[in-house]
Amino acid sequence: MNWFTFLPGAVTVTLAVVLGARPLPLHPVWSARLLATVAVTTAVAVAGTVVFVGVNYLAGLAPGLTTWLPEWALFGDDRPLPAPVGVPALVLAAAGAAVVWRLLARWTADVRAARADARRPLDTDAPIALAVPGRGGGVAVSRGLLAMLGPEELRVVFEHERSHLRHRHHRYLAAGALAAAVLPPLRPLDARLRFAVERWADEEAAETVGDRALVARTIARVALTAPSAAYGSPYGRPFAGLGGSGVVQRVQALLGEPPPKNAVSGPLVVLTAGCVMSLLASTALQLDQALGITLL
Repeated sequence: MNWFTFLPGAVTVTLAVVLGARPLPLHPVWSARLLATVAVTTAVAVAGTVVFVGVNYLAGLAPGLTTWLPEWALFGDDRPLPAPVGVPALVLAAAGAAVVWRLLARWTADVRAARADARRPLDTDAPIALAVPGRGGGVAVSRGLLAMLGPEELRVVFEHERSHLRHRHHRYLAAGALAAAVLPPLRPLDARLRFAVERWADEEAAETVGDRALVARTIARVALTAPSAAYGSPYGRPFAGLGGSGVVQRVQALLGEPPPKNAVSGPLVVLTAGCVMSLLASTALQLDQALGITLL
């Protein structure tokens, strides 16, 4: 083992923290795709490194395990790992697996409950609009929202939520939430990802209805009276709703000119970042053997 084993994870976390520190000069579509890609690859790189170290520590304690493990999963040398390195790796791997399992189980239950609620207006006076993903899902709205908004404003709401459903934004939100749950330094990136997803739906709704000011007024009106989260914490449930994160900034953006489409630069940035981050994530399990330098 050598210290370079930890390099891919350290680099990906650093890049993720940098991207979460400030807004990206891209259309929300490409910002969301870039941030989701970085979140996933960073989580894979760090988890891969931790599991890799933990497996090799166990192999040193029980040499018989090496007959059951593929060669690529083992370090190039046969020296056992020291406990100060191996034990924390095992603890972190177990804790990360428990967090992911708990979140997925809770989200599954939440989605089932939301699908049942989406079959009819939600029985509450609070103005709630929610995109419920998956088969049997749809747009869940409350009686309070239907009573508060006029036909044009309701069209804005449904176009916004349909954008979430059409582009499967729950997957973006789940990716960011999982990455932030297992890697707390990624929470700012997760927040920017949620904001980019909402801005993506805002822009599609504005383009469809043809009135940016109407979309801005509708979002502001709903957000001022709606609860901060219709189905619990944004970290706990992968749902997207009209009154999501960064309402003030979203309204200000809608009152301005539409953002550039970034038809060339957007895909290029996402593709480049995806290739770099994927390479780092894949080498999280290979760098030690590739360099062949023993420093620890």
